[in-house]
Amino acid sequence: MEPNKYELGVIVRADLDEEALQAEMDRVKGLLDRFGATIEKEDKWGRRKLAYPIAKHAEGVYTFITYTAPSATPREVESRLRLMENVLRFLTINLNEVEARKAKAKKDQPAVEVKPEPVVAEPVAEKPAVEESVAEEPVVVEEPATVEEPAVVEEPAAEPVAEESAE
Repeated sequence: MEPNKYELGVIVRADLDEEALQAEMDRVKGLLDRFGATIEKEDKWGRRKLAYPIAKHAEGVYTFITYTAPSATPREVESRLRLMENVLRFLTINLNEVEARKAKAKKDQPAVEVKPEPVVAEPVAEKPAVEESVAEEPVVVEEPATVEEPAVVEEPAAEPVAEESAE
């Protein structure tokens, strides 16, 4: 059985000095080695501002590690990363599943074939050498019919009704 390919993203506290930061990353790589992973690539993004504060930290040092390992390795590594105080966040992604989803999505999309339509040349009508004069008909402009509006009759205002007082 072929081992799975994973990517592990780790955010470490930014207030660590270079030696402590390197020691933390060596511990993470040691965990991967201990559980049978083969590290293919390490991508250090460096210090970045976090989208929101995590444990009162506004910045973190981002590192992404691509590795191949048996399916039990990510679970074991993540359980140990939870106990590391200097690791703010981590995320493991199975790259085989990501590629399978992409392939399925591509396969499920209907194939759209673009067929070029044949171009038919239309015959060009030759213009006569002398244009024939066309007699113009007189233009008749009709005025819109007027409609008389009915007269508005105002009704007299109603007289105020006096209230009877009960004495």
